[in-house]
Amino acid sequence: MISEQDRDALRASMPELLAARCGIHDLRRSFRCPSPAHDDRDPSAHYYPNDHSVHCFGCGRTWDVFSLIGELDGIDNFADQARAVADIVGYHLGEEDGQARRPYRRRYEKRKPRPLFDEPRVAGGDDCADACDHAFEALYEAGNEVGRRYLRWRGLDDQDIMAHGLGFTRVPKDIMPAFKVWEPEALGFVTIPFWDATYEHASYCMVRTISRGKVRNKEWRPAGIATPLWCEWKLSASLDVLYVAEGLIDAIALQKIVGGDVMALGGVSNAKRLAQVLYRVPVEARPRTMVVCMDEDDEGRKASDRICADLDALKVAHAVMPPYPGGAKDADEWLMNGRDSDWTYEAYGEAAGIRLYRTRWLA
Repeated sequence: MISEQDRDALRASMPELLAARCGIHDLRRSFRCPSPAHDDRDPSAHYYPNDHSVHCFGCGRTWDVFSLIGELDGIDNFADQARAVADIVGYHLGEEDGQARRPYRRRYEKRKPRPLFDEPRVAGGDDCADACDHAFEALYEAGNEVGRRYLRWRGLDDQDIMAHGLGFTRVPKDIMPAFKVWEPEALGFVTIPFWDATYEHASYCMVRTISRGKVRNKEWRPAGIATPLWCEWKLSASLDVLYVAEGLIDAIALQKIVGGDVMALGGVSNAKRLAQVLYRVPVEARPRTMVVCMDEDDEGRKASDRICADLDALKVAHAVMPPYPGGAKDADEWLMNGRDSDWTYEAYGEAAGIRLYRTRWLA
């Protein structure tokens, strides 16, 4: 039996549970959903101190400490949930009705944390290059014009598509079975493969949602697979200058603008991985200079500061962008701002009856 006094005390320990199990310390602002089943790209959960609960506006679920530990560790029994919370937050449960407190034993093993500095590796396991090639072909099939129109709207032309092997799919699971995507209003998805240095193998892919209506997530990643850095191999290619963008579309746009070597984090949560990979790269193989190009917002600035601090520790010369020209938020917006002023599109050829376009920069 768990006394009401113990229940109330444990309910109030939600901040300690979030900090210990989810790494969430700042409850003054929204944070990512704590549920492992919700791949929350944008912070959509909020803590309510009046009843010590967490509500996620993305998936619509609400938890107290007991239901949250049940969600995290697969515990259905309330008494076991209470004992688990007590063990985590360091609360001593009393004894009631002569029953001594039973030691709690976690039913499922906790995930082992990734090493602080791990070897550069390719995530995903199986090679999805063939599936990405089929998605590239699908981008040019009748009925899938929405994919190319979306990319052109973002400022990217057919040469960009071919250079990066972009593609189109309506079923992300056809690219990688690990995708768990629910976008009821999606018209389809642009596929963005993570190629190796030979551009012959890809063991990871992200998809970008195309929709005229409400979008749950702009980008989707395969569930349960660690996200590598996009073009991660460039960190060990002895480059003179390497630009680091936040998003994948931003990186492709930035490469189009600057004409240099660009890689992407795939999200600010991957900022830490940049230093993890560089730490294992021999000094002579590292980029001589890196230009950090995060989004011009609070999260982007925090990620930029984190990356710069890591690069200082690793003694890698670096510079920072933004501000971007014209007050743009990111590199792709910088490119898009050039429509009808600095660049336009022109047809440059045909393939199998399909007209191909490229960006023509105006003098």
